[in-house]
Amino acid sequence: MVGGGCGFIGSSLVSRILDGGVRATAVDNLSTGHPQRIKNDRYQFQKGDLSSARFTRTLFQEIRPDCYVHVAGMSDPLPGEKNPVQDIEKSVFPLLNILRSLEEAGGTGHFILISTGEVFGEENEPLPGETETPRPGTSYGVSYLMMEHYLSVYARRLKMPFSILRLSPVYGPGQSLEGETGQMTYWVRAMFRQDKGEMPRLTGNGMRVRDFVFVEDAVDAIFAVALEKKSGVFHLGSGISASERDIFAKMKEVSGVPLDISYENAYSHGPQKRILGYRRLEEELGWSPSTSLDEGVSQTVSWFRRWLG
Repeated sequence: MVGGGCGFIGSSLVSRILDGGVRATAVDNLSTGHPQRIKNDRYQFQKGDLSSARFTRTLFQEIRPDCYVHVAGMSDPLPGEKNPVQDIEKSVFPLLNILRSLEEAGGTGHFILISTGEVFGEENEPLPGETETPRPGTSYGVSYLMMEHYLSVYARRLKMPFSILRLSPVYGPGQSLEGETGQMTYWVRAMFRQDKGEMPRLTGNGMRVRDFVFVEDAVDAIFAVALEKKSGVFHLGSGISASERDIFAKMKEVSGVPLDISYENAYSHGPQKRILGYRRLEEELGWSPSTSLDEGVSQTVSWFRRWLG
């Protein structure tokens, strides 16, 4: 079962699960998700709001998944900086509803929480390992660290195996602006809508460094953790250092679109450099990303060109 299964990452994960010959249930309230993203009709769909305790209680009474993957939650850091309560309401409360419902239902076989590298802030190392203590510097990071801690508490109580995958920024075909606001999404959209007055905006001087990971690589790693029932904390990034200015230059080259650029992005929180890599995934599962940055950017730009007409 995938909570948030019709969103950007969730729908790609459900498709990957089905391609692997495994049954899947997608749960989503469709506030930003779209069932048509899932390119396979062999899945079960449950429409409902994970913020509702009544819905989650009924859900886990009726369905006892061998593995539950939680991809639901706030995917945009910016709203939480203006209203931190929103992060709690949209991310922490739904997870608590699920955990309490699982407690009533007797648990699940394996619980996987999709977290974020934003749990690390300025006080952490630029290349934090899985054992480093997170010190978030944003409301968004705090809310996801709360989710990690709540999961560990309930998992011990229920004797439930669990995994936490902290993701670097995920990008690729299928991402939208409806609550799934990866920086790259804004940039490529603005590229093709300059005639409507839009302009790409980078954070600060555009030199903030991350290890962006292509969506197909990300879901391959999540599926591998689920199949092998691996427990613990895993970092999921590409390991390839790239500044936002580097990414933008690649997108501009691939698109062939001449354009200006602005450095007035309102969201400038987080460390200047953070690379998560994939050490444990490689050591324990033999996983490594298969999509180069050039190839991933090219596929993303091509998809948006078709989508935006």
